[in-house]
Amino acid sequence: MKTVKNILFWISTVCLVLVIIAVGVPALFGVEFRAVLSGSMTPEIPVGSLVVVVPTEAENIQIGDDITFVNASEMVVTHRVIDINRETNEFITRGIANDPSAIDAPKKYENVIGVVKLHIPFIGRIFTWFSAARNKIITATGIIAAFILSTILDIWTKGRKSEIPEGNEKPEKSSTEDLLRGLLKED
Repeated sequence: MKTVKNILFWISTVCLVLVIIAVGVPALFGVEFRAVLSGSMTPEIPVGSLVVVVPTEAENIQIGDDITFVNASEMVVTHRVIDINRETNEFITRGIANDPSAIDAPKKYENVIGVVKLHIPFIGRIFTWFSAARNKIITATGIIAAFILSTILDIWTKGRKSEIPEGNEKPEKSSTEDLLRGLLKED
């Protein structure tokens, strides 16, 4: 039972830490996490990758940088800068896996979210799954259930130890433990 309790505890702890990282890192460092949903940047950035996008002044973006921007269809896209028109404040981009003639429409500076500084394969799939509200509720419920089950197992194993006296020591009990133990025995 102690092994099961420890596994549940660590699963819930790891999930909680990952949620804190996913929410806290962008807030603290001003970066954005985005999932790659299409193959336009393969093989360098595979489908399902998580890209870390750092806001960057347009004047600091250079040819060859991979940028994330909002296109005319209001979709967020990550493509490589192949040309810059500083007079009209526009970037010309292309997905590196796309045909060389498939050049994107010019992107205004204000449509750029930032420059991709890092990509992590496969993690974007998990990030995409968590972005749905339903899946956030499922995850939160799972973490809470694992924590509660771990606590109940801990109380139950301590209760079993107190039924078998060891020497003259009397185990300490808290009122919460007594309440939960009483609820479990009533079944």
